[in-house]
Amino acid sequence: MKGIGSGTVNLLTKRKTMGHNMDFTVENAGTTIACREYAGPVVSSDAPALVCVHGACVDGVFFDAIARELACDYRVIAYDRRGCGESGDAADGRYDLAAQAADLQTVIEHIGAPVNVLAHSAGTLVALELLRANPDIISRAILHEPAVTDEGAGLGAAPVLLEMIAAGKVSRALRAFLGAIGDSDPEAPKLTEAEAKHALRNGRSFMANEYGITMTCVPDWDSVRASKTVAAVLLGELSIGTSREAGTRMAAELLDCPLVTIPGAHNGLRDRPAAAAQTVRGILGF
Repeated sequence: MKGIGSGTVNLLTKRKTMGHNMDFTVENAGTTIACREYAGPVVSSDAPALVCVHGACVDGVFFDAIARELACDYRVIAYDRRGCGESGDAADGRYDLAAQAADLQTVIEHIGAPVNVLAHSAGTLVALELLRANPDIISRAILHEPAVTDEGAGLGAAPVLLEMIAAGKVSRALRAFLGAIGDSDPEAPKLTEAEAKHALRNGRSFMANEYGITMTCVPDWDSVRASKTVAAVLLGELSIGTSREAGTRMAAELLDCPLVTIPGAHNGLRDRPAAAAQTVRGILGF
């Protein structure tokens, strides 16, 4: 595998086909990565592909509604990051961004590079790492509210939460983390059954394995900007005036790309799928 040396494609297993939606898995360095492909009835196998990268404490089901909206134009693939959803725990024990980016590269190489990428929150850090290491396999990327500060660094890991995690109080740390980040969209739909299925596992995995790494990273903005691959950075209208706005604006500035507002708050890709899909189509050219 070029770009990121930690991963190799070992296995592809088609698991289930339902109409034009198909679940499949790929394997990277012994870790099984679960994927869902959405394609409408008129979308051909050679249609542009859009790979979705979820953020913290969720899995690929986060994109279910917007994927269905976009499936009339694209082959949309939403995958579960290692340790989340239907994907396996890291066989090599690694949850750092290089390993996460290698998983994303494995998914892309199975589908057929280059592809477009839509990433959300902490998932944008995975996309940025792959863009640093191997930008040629991504045509265009859209980043929704990257998990960075107004200085372009990770949001930071609270010492009190790191102490809880070290003491084995992962669920307590998760509750505190979720209580602090919150969301501000009064029209957000309730959690679906599919989202709830792995909610606890997703949250505990992020806190135990990624929190201290992901929240303290500093993306290589210069390398990614030089690739000219990031087509836009998205900001939820309801995030304006919050700390998320400053980090999102800084990301757009550092990447020298447009900042585009969309309806909703931090989870607008999930909560306002029709409007978000329209924006994505406009950016990518459909």
